[in-house]
Amino acid sequence: MVDDKINKYMHGFIEDICNDIGPRESGTEQEELAGNKIEEEMKKFCNEVRQEEYISSPKAFLGGIKYGALLIMCSIVLYWLSVLVDLGLFQINVSFNLIFLVIATILMVITFGYFILEVMKYHETYDFLFKKKQSKNVIGTIYPEGEIKRTIIFSAHHDSAYEFNLFYYLKRFGQITINIGYLGAALVFIGVILKIIFFLLLINLTALFFVFGIIFLFFIPIIILYMYFHSYNSVLGAFDNLSGVAIVLGIGKFLSENKKNKEIYPMHSKVHLISFAGEEAGLRGAKRYVKRHFDELMESETITINMDSIDKKDKEVIIVEKEPGIGAKHDLKVVDSLFKITKDLNVKAKIGSLPFGATDAAVFSKKNLSACTISSLNLKEELVPYYHTREDTPLVVEKEALGQVVKICLEYLKMIDKSE
Repeated sequence: MVDDKINKYMHGFIEDICNDIGPRESGTEQEELAGNKIEEEMKKFCNEVRQEEYISSPKAFLGGIKYGALLIMCSIVLYWLSVLVDLGLFQINVSFNLIFLVIATILMVITFGYFILEVMKYHETYDFLFKKKQSKNVIGTIYPEGEIKRTIIFSAHHDSAYEFNLFYYLKRFGQITINIGYLGAALVFIGVILKIIFFLLLINLTALFFVFGIIFLFFIPIIILYMYFHSYNSVLGAFDNLSGVAIVLGIGKFLSENKKNKEIYPMHSKVHLISFAGEEAGLRGAKRYVKRHFDELMESETITINMDSIDKKDKEVIIVEKEPGIGAKHDLKVVDSLFKITKDLNVKAKIGSLPFGATDAAVFSKKNLSACTISSLNLKEELVPYYHTREDTPLVVEKEALGQVVKICLEYLKMIDKSE
């Protein structure tokens, strides 16, 4: 069905983008150049192609992490100033004890707000603090032979991530460090709140809070690591996620080459091929697209199949059913259908969830639009050395793995197109 010619085309596209354009930080000229190249390719096999501009603050998504870590550090310093007042080592008015703790609380509330709302839940609460930039989604449309009864979106994203220093240098321990950091910040917050409560109740527990302070000092190395969590150098992003874009283009190319084959070319399903910008900046591109086209998506019985991070042909393909970090549950009907297709094609696969982070499909599912993501990224069991690091080059992506996912998507399109 999908021959080696298509596989070579897809892998060649990945190599061309990496060699000619390179890393593609959200909101930069390189991201736009990649979008232009994708548009150029789509014009070869789509009936219509367009780019949609949008404005966002891409650095807001991860750009505040180092500042948040710094605020936690300041909170620990303020906590210790309060302890030193208790110990009589600072001869100042006792009211400063409460002032130090209140300021520490405010700093931590700001930090927790950023991490929970912006980083974990992908809201744009703190975006006003960061510079706005323009990005563009690329949308190609393939019309069916007959009456349009539904719309199928095959999507991916063409921007690339900042390098995660913790993942590159510390490997799996870098992933563990993230959780230790969250735990440490939570304990500091609890310690500060308890100290405020006991201060107001005029209960003196100086020794206990001194011990808390010693424990908090052990978290300082983790906090320092957080300050250098990521660099501002983007990676090549062949795996994450030019692989997904290549698959989207491969679907379009295959349909174009088989336009006269009624068994393959859709009769009643309009196909959108979409490459989103700004995924690594907090799903900004997908969010803008869904907001702009929401009524149309609801009316046209739209199903979105998103591709994100495909690498090895012998690796398990994951049909993502939920993304708990952002609170997205994908359409189980779509998930089950895709999983059945993998079995029919003898493709190694499983139904799984994303332990942290999110994909563009989550934006659709959170708006009650049918969607699902196909991925090879299994963050529960392993952290591949090329995830968000400089090692994410075309060498880590096997062309056969791309063809495998194209087959899954084409079989799904065929199944949906023939359904009533």
